[in-house]
Amino acid sequence: MLTNKTRVRDGRGRPRKTTLKARKAPGQARSQETVAVILEASARILESDGVRGFNTNTIAARAGVSIGSLYQYFPNKDSIVLALIGSFENAIHDTVVKAVHDGKGKGLESRLRLVVRALVSVHYYRPQLNRVLESEEERLGSEADSAPFHESVLRLLRDHQNEVAVPVSRTTERIVIAILRALVDLGLASGASPRSTEQRAMRAICGYLCYAV
Repeated sequence: MLTNKTRVRDGRGRPRKTTLKARKAPGQARSQETVAVILEASARILESDGVRGFNTNTIAARAGVSIGSLYQYFPNKDSIVLALIGSFENAIHDTVVKAVHDGKGKGLESRLRLVVRALVSVHYYRPQLNRVLESEEERLGSEADSAPFHESVLRLLRDHQNEVAVPVSRTTERIVIAILRALVDLGLASGASPRSTEQRAMRAICGYLCYAV
């Protein structure tokens, strides 16, 4: 997921505003449980049927809640998809931040492998759902906070700046992330195995960082 669009477009290709935020954050345990049930039901529908037939009535029926209860928290189906995208993106960010932290003291290649493995593991957990979310993010964007994610990868590169053949900068960090995520997304979309995807991503990123042209 590399885009960060915040508007959908009308039939003529022009951006139009739409309400995508949840109506209210669940405060009480019962409300949190209701939201969790709605999101899980939505995820299962997207896994089995994709966006075809994905609507609030179907979601409410699968979740076992009234349509009124669903609308208390989500104004439309896109807001539910956006919440699922946000959870997916946050899982990616948290896992990569942890991988960078856990790799302290190791060599560059070992640390990069931990990051790649983290990306692969999150993407390949419920892969059918994540394929749909990848596609939907092109339309809806993501509101996940990616700052800690980028800072962690930049910190890793700075820790090993004497071992890489390119200048360490925010541009380099973003190129690294773009390469990794593009290859992981491709592996997921093509049905490649996690191991194959990890190997391809490692070859690409080590080639970019360690071999000067």
